[in-house]
Order: sequence, then C-alpha cells, then structure tokens
Amino acid sequence: MPAFEYAPAPESRDVARLRASYGIFVDGRFRAGAGEAIKTVNPANEEPLAEVAEAGPADVDDAVRAARTAFDDTWGRMPGRERAKYLFRIARAIQERARELAVLESLDNGKPIRESRDVDVPLAAAHFFYYAGWADKLEHAGFGPRPRPIGVAGQVIPWNFPLLMAAWKIAPALATGNTVVLKPAETTPLTALTLAEIIAEADLLPAPSTSWPVVPRSGRPSSTTTASTRSRSRAQRRSVRPSNGPWPAPANDSPWSWAAKRRTSCSMTLRSTRLSRA
Repeated sequence: MPAFEYAPAPESRDVARLRASYGIFVDGRFRAGAGEAIKTVNPANEEPLAEVAEAGPADVDDAVRAARTAFDDTWGRMPGRERAKYLFRIARAIQERARELAVLESLDNGKPIRESRDVDVPLAAAHFFYYAGWADKLEHAGFGPRPRPIGVAGQVIPWNFPLLMAAWKIAPALATGNTVVLKPAETTPLTALTLAEIIAEADLLPAPSTSWPVVPRSGRPSSTTTASTRSRSRAQRRSVRPSNGPWPAPANDSPWSWAAKRRTSCSMTLRSTRLSRA
C-alpha cells in the first residue's frame, strides 16, 4: 500500500522559539525545580522538544506562599477596574503572540495547526477579554452585592487543551481577585510556561499574582503537594467568607454543576421568549 503524502504545514516551527530547557515559574521568575527534569516530546515523531523542571514539595510551598502574599498585599485589595486593565493587557499579548502559541501548542500537543491557530489561541485571548469586562461588575454576577475573593486557587490543567483550559481557569480567578498556582500537564507544559512569560511581561508582577510549578511526574500525583495545598485551602475557607449572603451553589454542589444549571435556565428562558413572540 503506498504511503500517504502530506502537504507542507502552513506554519514554520521556527515561530515557536523553543528553549532547550524551562524552569518552574514561582514568585515572578523562572528558577530551577527540586525534582528531576521532564522531557516533553512531539507526539507526531517522538522528537524531544525541551526539558522542563519538576517542582518538589518545597517549590509548591513557595508558590502557594508567594501567591498568598500577592493576594494579601496587592491583588485581593485591587479594585476590579484596575484588575481589568491587566487582563486586557494579557489578552492583547496573547493575540500578538498568537502564531507562536499556535505552533508551540501543535508541536507539544500534536493537534492540527488549524485547530490550535483558529480555535484554541483565539478563544484563550477571548476568555481574558471576556473576564476583563466582568472584573468591575461582579456585584451583578449573582454573588451578592459585595462579593469578595477567596484567596489562592490551585488549578490543574489537562493535556488536551493546554492553553485554552489554562485561560478558562486563570482568567476568572484573576478577574475575581484571587491568585493562582497552576499545575499544567507534564506532557504539555510549554504553552503554560509561555503564558507565564506573557503574564510577567504584562507587569502583573513583581506582585506575584501567579505561580507556575510543574508538579507531578509520569502522570503520578504528588501526595505531599496535594496535602500541602489542601491544608492551606481549608485554612482559607475558615477565614474568608463572602461579605453578604451565601454562595449561589450549595456546599455539596460543584461550581460547574451550578453554572450548568444557570446556563440551562437561561437557555429555557430564551426559548420560551422566542416561542411566545412567535
């Protein structure tokens, strides 16, 4: 059977500006991690792309501590209209580096360049634009008249939409005044690390509002890291509550299911309105 012949890719890999190695991003700077270096490969041909540092438990503690300091000192106290300026800046920077991010995503993840270029990267920028618009309107989002942020959000990103899902999680957390510790998938960390560069260039730091440690190795969860982060989350939940009224979601309900119910309710309302007008 003859082999298939493929047309040349519409983008050059030179656009990606790959480094030989990447550190972890903590407290506004890249540094060496305590764990072993992880090789990330191109799944199309198994060619090594770069080495990425692995964070150890002490690195994660440093990241949580830096994010908490940023929340207490700067980000959590900042008015929504000021936070919006940073989110708009990040969105524009993603657009400016769209080709680089798209090629990097395809190299690291293996998805077609058309999908990363025309879907993932534009939607990632759109999410930052969208939540930048909400940052000074949170009292109209259903969280009560004076909503307050919770603190540090620990966020885990899967391999299938690395940049887009990072935007899904980071943008709303920052817009609502929280800070972030992000763990990208160890198989696809490169766009998350590039996003860390973009956020640093947006002058979000030196107030260390975000920290990127690459935590697990070979798909195994880090029990030490999980326990460390969980203990801080419990302390934050005890010390911080919304200023007025309960959260919209019950304690035994997830925010995602609450969002799904809200979306279904809105969709049903729109359908009934169209039917009545018809």
